[in-house]
Amino acid sequence: MKKVAGLSLILIAFMLVGAVAQTTSPALYNLRTKESRATDKRFRKILGDNYDGQDKNRRDYDDDRKRRRRRQSTTDESGPDYARPNHLIEMSIRLAPSLNLNTATGTGSYAGFGDNGAAVRMSVGPTLDYFFFKDSYAFSTGLWYTIKRSGFQMPGTFGGSRWTPGTPEKESIYNLQYLQVPLSVKLFANNISPGIRLYVQTGGLLSLKIAEKALQPERNGLYTAESGGNRRQYGFGDIELLLGTGIQYKINQTNAFNLGVSYQRGLVNVARASELISKNRVVSLDFGFKF
Repeated sequence: MKKVAGLSLILIAFMLVGAVAQTTSPALYNLRTKESRATDKRFRKILGDNYDGQDKNRRDYDDDRKRRRRRQSTTDESGPDYARPNHLIEMSIRLAPSLNLNTATGTGSYAGFGDNGAAVRMSVGPTLDYFFFKDSYAFSTGLWYTIKRSGFQMPGTFGGSRWTPGTPEKESIYNLQYLQVPLSVKLFANNISPGIRLYVQTGGLLSLKIAEKALQPERNGLYTAESGGNRRQYGFGDIELLLGTGIQYKINQTNAFNLGVSYQRGLVNVARASELISKNRVVSLDFGFKF
């Protein structure tokens, strides 16, 4: 019995020494690691790569991690409420019924001139939005065909060779046709509701006049007073301030409806006569379809 107990103590001592040697000897640990790798290679060569089932588990774990990253990346890029634009450039058609009015201030022979109210005209044309910063900022331009109304109230003696007391006032109304090029920036906000985003637009307009037409020429005081209407009454163009806001309602991944309001404030005197100053003012209801 004493011999058995002694042998047990000797075995325990050898085990403790081996454990300490493994812990404290880097060379011995590296040797055993190399032997373990060599043994693993032998088993793989004989039984196959998945002899212990660990390779499949590792592949499943890696595939699951890739799927989670892909889902997270897709979620991050979709935006809070509104999907990012499919293209860097978006095109749309704009249709805008507009309320037109103009200012009028006359001196000299044009003294007594005043504005002649407001009326509705139309503007139509393509619009292009180029997104230069994420999905929130876009440079907006296009080409719009726009009809504007310009009207005046004037003294009844305007254009006559002599002054006649009690002569009724005259009026003048012209339709001015322009090609407009907007140069503006749109800021989009994505936090309204799913499928809807708000935009704010600010910038300017370059307007080139392509025609002017006097309405009711036989009663148009400005038309009949200047050599029977042969003289051009308005300048070649205008420069305007453009302000607007609206919403974009998404139909699908490509198409959307635009609904907004805009204000155009003319900065240039459009009247050709030096003694008459007139500037355009336009308020528009903008309808658009993005494609």
